[in-house]
Amino acid sequence: MKSTETKSPLFVFLAILLLSLIWGSSFILVKKSLVGYSAMQVGALRIFSATVFFIPFFWQRRKHIAPEQWKSLLWAGLTGNMLPALLFSLAGQHLSSALSGMLNAFTPLFALIIGILFFAQKFIVKQTLGILIGLIGCIGLLVSGKGFQIDFNVHALWVVLATLLYGINMHIVKTKLSGLHPLTSTSGIFMMIGPVALGIMAFSGFFSVPMDSEHLWPLLAGIGLGLLGSALGMLLFNQIIKWTTAVIASSVTYLIPIVAVGWGFFDGEAIYFSQIMFMLVLLAGIYVVNKSKM
Repeated sequence: MKSTETKSPLFVFLAILLLSLIWGSSFILVKKSLVGYSAMQVGALRIFSATVFFIPFFWQRRKHIAPEQWKSLLWAGLTGNMLPALLFSLAGQHLSSALSGMLNAFTPLFALIIGILFFAQKFIVKQTLGILIGLIGCIGLLVSGKGFQIDFNVHALWVVLATLLYGINMHIVKTKLSGLHPLTSTSGIFMMIGPVALGIMAFSGFFSVPMDSEHLWPLLAGIGLGLLGSALGMLLFNQIIKWTTAVIASSVTYLIPIVAVGWGFFDGEAIYFSQIMFMLVLLAGIYVVNKSKM
């Protein structure tokens, strides 16, 4: 649905660029936060920080949520935020942030596949080619190593699982929560998973970690993940959809891996030519799928 509020093409482009910088930077923030905290602690800190951010919005909008929608809010929170946050943190212990960012681009293809298989989404034959190209790119990223050698890292499957959950989440939000204002549904989602995140923080020993100079930057990186990636990023994405369309807003998918690779390069990570090549193949698959919708 397109909003009556219009913005110039340049303004929309800058907003999409800003969103790609926010979401593309989340992978390096995971890496930096893992320096001082465990994967469980980083994922939970990310979600709880976003929950605190959304408390005032939820307090104003809670009356717009019907009783039967709370269950859907919980499932949307688990599949779109809580579990992916933990999975990306687990992957970040063993993968470069650049590779995590590249694999994240598989999300829209999973959303399409799940929609066709389980949500009666209309299938367009021309989309088959895009799906196949995307699968080749994703598999290539999973096994590509230096000099085109096969170097499969099983921990990359955590990211693939996270993108699968993202795909499921998109359809839960579309079919169960589309009647809610985006700010209402988003704040409600975090209110449902915030207590879960707080519980994980407590049981994982987060509050026993010393608050010293060694843990200051990892702590700020984790909080930044929540405030920027999980809170402000979602709000900006919803606003871009209001200004334009979901198709235009989804173009951020093409820019996020580029930002992630850029951060990985400046942080001294090993980035192989084969990975860049297969990332471009994956993005080409997404482009073919999107073009077939037009």
